[in-house]
Amino acid sequence: MEDLRIVYVTNSDFDARVVAGLLETAGIPVIVQQEPAGSALGITVGLLGEVKVVVRPEDYERALDILDDVPDETLLPDGDDDDTIGE
Repeated sequence: MEDLRIVYVTNSDFDARVVAGLLETAGIPVIVQQEPAGSALGITVGLLGEVKVVVRPEDYERALDILDDVPDETLLPDGDDDDTIGE
């Protein structure tokens, strides 16, 4: 499986979907991921509550540039941008 890169992590599905829409509008395909148990149970804290927006490695830098240009700091808090998902 292709490695995917995390560009955004939140505990809000809504925020993740807004970020995903922003990137998709720029032509970057995204996947919004959450642990199935967290999603099914409505958990919004801890690891089960995390919602991740991931992109292909070739879109990673462009996605970060787009997100860095978003003026709303409350929607996009600073985080660890160097996470990788996949094998």
